[in-house]
Amino acid sequence: MKLKIAIIGCRGIPNFYGGFERLAECLSVALVNKGHDITVYSSHNHPYQNKDFYGVHIHHCYDPEFRLGTAGQFVYDFNCIKHARKQNYDVLLFLGYTSSSIWGRFFPKKPVIISNMDGLEWKRAKY
Repeated sequence: MKLKIAIIGCRGIPNFYGGFERLAECLSVALVNKGHDITVYSSHNHPYQNKDFYGVHIHHCYDPEFRLGTAGQFVYDFNCIKHARKQNYDVLLFLGYTSSSIWGRFFPKKPVIISNMDGLEWKRAKY
């Protein structure tokens, strides 16, 4: 069965940043190779501006982090969620959980929602 899957919560692929981006890159390419339809949401100012990466669809959303700092991540995540609501995905994989605490009520209703919290996030002093 071919699934339509989206990955939200990273800065984009290919990986130029860190762990979530590495996960998104490796997982998305592997799932495409298994025959699934995969989209990764990427920042509009990600260095890679193509709409495809080894068969993975890339959707660039506006990301004001360069202007707003950390608060911009919430806006970026909301922009990704707004777009995803209209796409009829079967599965949404959210990387991180900070924004889901305020945007959770806007998640699309149909897809299965999976959240990867990052194994070390709980150790950060701010949490």
